[in-house]
Amino acid sequence: MAVGQGTATVVCAYYLVTEEERHLLETTARSLLILKEEILDRVAGIEAVQLALFLSNGRTDIALARLKVQADLLRLKGTPSAYLTSFLVRVLKD
Repeated sequence: MAVGQGTATVVCAYYLVTEEERHLLETTARSLLILKEEILDRVAGIEAVQLALFLSNGRTDIALARLKVQADLLRLKGTPSAYLTSFLVRVLKD
C-alpha cells in the first residue's frame, strides 16, 4: 500500500457511512480522546506521588508538602491534576 493510500481509503469510507454511523464514530473518537487525557493525567499524578515519596527519604510529611505545592502550581497554571488533587484529599482525610 502506498504512503497515504490508507488515509484516502478511510476518508472515502467515512463519506459512505450513514449520518447515524458518522455521529457514532465522532462520539467514539471524542470519548477516546477524553479517556486518553484522563489516563495521561493519572499516570502523571502517579509519577508525581512516586517521585515525591522517593525524594523524601521516607518522610511522608515532606512528600505530602511537595505534592501539595505541585498540585497548587498546576491549579494556578490552569492545568489542575484531578488524580493528584483526589489523592491528596484521600490522604489528608485520614
